[in-house]
Amino acid sequence: MEDPGLEALRCFRSQLSSYEQSEILGYTELWFLGLKAKKLHVAPEKFSKTSFDDEHGSYMKVLHDHIAYRYEVLEMIGKGSFGQVAKCLDHKNNELVALKIIRNKKRFHQQALVELKILDTLRRKDKDNTYNVVHMKDFFYFRNHLCITFELLGINLYELMKNNSFQGFSLSVVRRFTLSVLKCLQMLYLEKIIHCDLKPENIVLYQKGQVSIKVIDFGSSCYEHERVYSYIQSRFYRSPEVILGHPYNMAIDMWSLGCIMAELHTGYPLFPGENEVEQLACIMEVLGLPPTHFIQTASRRQTFFDSTGFPKNITNNRGRKRYPDSKDLTMVLKTYDSSFLDFLRRCLVWEPSLRMTPDQALKHAWIHESRNLKARPRPQTLRKLNLPLSSEARKDKVQGHHHLDKKADVIIKEETIDKIKDGTTKQFQNSGDQQGSLQHAAEVVQLPHLAEASSKPEAVVRPEESKTSTEQQSKNSSPKSTSILPPIV
Repeated sequence: MEDPGLEALRCFRSQLSSYEQSEILGYTELWFLGLKAKKLHVAPEKFSKTSFDDEHGSYMKVLHDHIAYRYEVLEMIGKGSFGQVAKCLDHKNNELVALKIIRNKKRFHQQALVELKILDTLRRKDKDNTYNVVHMKDFFYFRNHLCITFELLGINLYELMKNNSFQGFSLSVVRRFTLSVLKCLQMLYLEKIIHCDLKPENIVLYQKGQVSIKVIDFGSSCYEHERVYSYIQSRFYRSPEVILGHPYNMAIDMWSLGCIMAELHTGYPLFPGENEVEQLACIMEVLGLPPTHFIQTASRRQTFFDSTGFPKNITNNRGRKRYPDSKDLTMVLKTYDSSFLDFLRRCLVWEPSLRMTPDQALKHAWIHESRNLKARPRPQTLRKLNLPLSSEARKDKVQGHHHLDKKADVIIKEETIDKIKDGTTKQFQNSGDQQGSLQHAAEVVQLPHLAEASSKPEAVVRPEESKTSTEQQSKNSSPKSTSILPPIV
């Protein structure tokens, strides 16, 4: 049988670049050649390890060209310090995948090898697809770039909140998302894996009979005994031990979860610091001063506290000062549900060793008990995204993000599965201003059709809370079509 590379050369030599005419001979399987793409032309004799890279070491992608003669690049759906993520058609398996292309730089390659190790562990431990973690499909090298393929998922929880005009979700919806994330954290805890960047952008919706979620982006993750970085977590969700320079462990992810839960309910970040100093000030507004020993043993205490242990006087860019213990969690969250508040308070504890573990959280009364919730009043019909938002934090978030080209439609209806009733029904209007009709009293989430969904298995870091200025990521894709998925159960 003729070698596939030789056969391809015989049939398509004139449509392949001069470099491909040499490269293709190294492949034993050819599924897609990208013959209609505007290919990059690099002469084989001039080839170097960076010939297909931009000045930052990122692969110079070409739409509808191939990756490894198998994947067709359809659109770019994620970008960050690690590199970029492309939505691709896998011509071998005839399925859409998310393909992560790591930058051609040593430090990013080294971190990606750690990510691969963790992803392989998660894939082996979650064979039944029950722990709500993204699944790696494959990994390989292409033109000196490490590439990792993932299942293609739906929109993330930040996009879901944005499509809801940042008005927040009922506690019953928050509970379901929380339970799903806790199952993921429970497995990570057992494997001693720290996610290190848990936030709404890294929790995505997908269809598994019913609407469910998966935790994505393990690009910053590490094993507890192999911590590499001291500067981790996106700012709004950064734990106090990381801010203050204490050693950290898996408890940082439970802190992030508490912040996420509050944001899902209110629609805006719980601790929206403009920088690290204000971030800690935001935390102290609600939780009061840290314990004295927690300050005294912190390696970065001088950044935040004076010699007496008192917070340094800071004013943010709007001239606003923040005062410790000046806000109550009940007031901030606009809820009197004592069980929900207790759950959050157990996540948001200064001392990591006193914070709830995933196992403890899964046994908490709020996760299990049905109750009549006294929710804050909400309008019957939610406004469209282009209307002004009342909160400064919401305004900041909208301004600080890249706008989606199109809206995904979302319909959340109050559910009676657990005999929970908020007393209101939420409807989300789509871009055509057509309201979804009321169905049975179950929560229904209307999502983009998964085959066309905007998806990224990696973080989209918000400009206002990014890890560093160089790590800001953008996302330019949007859902293409919608279909109503079954109820959350």
